[in-house]
Amino acid sequence: MTDTFSVPLTRNEIAVIHKALGDHLSFLLKEWEHQESAGAPDAAASLFEKADEVRTLMNKVGAAPLNLR
Repeated sequence: MTDTFSVPLTRNEIAVIHKALGDHLSFLLKEWEHQESAGAPDAAASLFEKADEVRTLMNKVGAAPLNLR
């Protein structure tokens, strides 16, 4: 079950949200690469899932679609 809601946002609010999510996504992807190179596939998979959730949220707040692969 997924709850959905709509909140009207200004362009500036969307930009701030997008920047914060982008920063978090960048951190997750760096950690993901580090875990993959360290040979920790379970940790890397978990980080990839988190990064995908952030990417999905970015798309929902008006960002252009992003592909992780």
